[in-house]
Amino acid sequence: MLHEAAIPGLLTPWLQARYPGQPRVRSVFVYPGGASNLTCRVDLEGARWPAAVLRVQRERGIFEPYDVLREGQVIAALRGTTIPVPELYASEPDRAYLGAPFLLMEWVDAPHMGEAPPGEASFSAFAAMVARIHDLDWRASGLGFLGVPGSAREALVGELDAVEARYERFARSEAPVLGEALAVLRRAAPGDGALRLCQGDINVYNYLVRGGQVAAVIDWEQARISDPRSDIGQLIALSHLKGAPFGPADEQGFAQLYRACGGDARGLAFFRARWLTELGVIYFGWKAFNASSPWYELDHLVELLSASLAEL
Repeated sequence: MLHEAAIPGLLTPWLQARYPGQPRVRSVFVYPGGASNLTCRVDLEGARWPAAVLRVQRERGIFEPYDVLREGQVIAALRGTTIPVPELYASEPDRAYLGAPFLLMEWVDAPHMGEAPPGEASFSAFAAMVARIHDLDWRASGLGFLGVPGSAREALVGELDAVEARYERFARSEAPVLGEALAVLRRAAPGDGALRLCQGDINVYNYLVRGGQVAAVIDWEQARISDPRSDIGQLIALSHLKGAPFGPADEQGFAQLYRACGGDARGLAFFRARWLTELGVIYFGWKAFNASSPWYELDHLVELLSASLAEL
């Protein structure tokens, strides 16, 4: 694992070989995160930018194999669209510099929704941005390289395949209830969806806000072409784990906001259960790669999953 103290000495020669003015790294701040690629703010001297974001590919983790260069391709493609994303400065495939491929991107001076002051974090603006992502013409935007399933149902089955592979590695002996849930979900996967661009991780920490609007959307490593309701199901599942009352999936607050923005928020019961199942697998994967448990309780998750499966 790359240590933050080593980054200035390793990244500075790379910068100086590529940019005029003898730029150097003055300081590094590593953003905490248990499953994503290593993400840092690097403060610079003598560079075109006073600060930048460094994103270094993680070798081992819950979502391996990681591919930070793929994420860079997504960000580069989105720069020409109505989706606000950081500017991609560089995409480096050579492991010789930091021991792994990495991206260098614009540092956006704006808080994420989870830490924004009152009045800055608008859930209506958040829902509108998610709907905008789902409405994007991903073919015209050059995002076909993400892989195009034959149908929305095929995409959902592919997502379940990935979750099941992690279940076999991390959770089979610990939580057979998750394997049972996967079997139910395979039978219940809907076939009435459309193929859209999904961010893959629409939690509030990935939406930077300024003036009540979304200034930038970050973290595209899980982006895919799939049924957009998968994104909505993730947020609903997370909201329950954070204390939101349980009730019909289609009536949840974010679903109503998304629907008001023109999004398809029908039939969300499957997607809530699908994400509670994945979050159960992530619970054990997290423990395998970290010296702690995730922020949510497994017993609470299993209770929510049981209620969600009963809704199918």
